[in-house]
Amino acid sequence: HDAHILITDDHRVQKLTFEGVCVKSVGSNHKGNGPLEFYHPRGIKVHPITRQIFIADSGNHRVQVLNSDFSYSRSFGKEGSAPDQFNRPMDVAFDNNGFVYVADCYNHCIKKF
Repeated sequence: HDAHILITDDHRVQKLTFEGVCVKSVGSNHKGNGPLEFYHPRGIKVHPITRQIFIADSGNHRVQVLNSDFSYSRSFGKEGSAPDQFNRPMDVAFDNNGFVYVADCYNHCIKKF
């Protein structure tokens, strides 16, 4: 089992040991909108089935999905109010069946994928 702490900080995502040592980092101190770039990332969770890392990339109005080694897998969402769009997503969660729930802050709803 890979026991680490995952945090969002500035415009990056970091994997830390329990002693606070950074062992992986993606993103930077500057906002970006490409794969592995972030603009105010917020909630971060590990999917219980796939072990992929889901990050609410709030300023880019999307969720980025990383593999457990921090390589890019995919992203979903863009700015808007349609069912597949977000306006400042703040957090992600999962249910026992593996569905993804996204707290879509400025659209005032929770979206299920």
